[in-house]
Amino acid sequence: MIFWVIFLCVYVAVGVVVAKLKGDVRKAKGKRRKELSPFILFAALAAAILIGYARIGLLPDWLFYPGEILFIMGYAFTIYSISVLGRYYSTYVEVLPDHKVIYSGPYRLIRHPNYLGQIIGVVGLGLALQSWVSLLILIVVGGSYFTYRIRNEEAFLVAEIGDYTNYMKRTRRLIPFIF
Repeated sequence: MIFWVIFLCVYVAVGVVVAKLKGDVRKAKGKRRKELSPFILFAALAAAILIGYARIGLLPDWLFYPGEILFIMGYAFTIYSISVLGRYYSTYVEVLPDHKVIYSGPYRLIRHPNYLGQIIGVVGLGLALQSWVSLLILIVVGGSYFTYRIRNEEAFLVAEIGDYTNYMKRTRRLIPFIF
């Protein structure tokens, strides 16, 4: 029961923040790039939950609470990162007509804090499901998706925003000072 309450609260919170940013503040549509569908992540999430509940590939019970903590912390960081982007946040790889690079908050050090938060969150989810198979599915599918998304997004932003190349030289992708 704790799992579902936390799971729903986290995704409702993300949804509320995204809906707020997508509301009246954001009327202009920008230039978009074709990309891989995020529904792949939803399918992996559903499969991981089903496998976890089927008790396939069991992990120790004590990993539930550390997993839940990572899940909450990862998505709290995601919400914070999205909030810092404000009107420039999009679920698409997109550039608005007046788009500029954000240098504040976590974007001072890393280019993709939103994705870092989601990666931490899904690792936590895999641990909370107490299944190494679920954890493996979430890491492989999530890792592959975010690797593709980051490369696609960065190539698009370099082409569309002149200052993005300089920003890339000063920051790391996901881990401050390392990667």
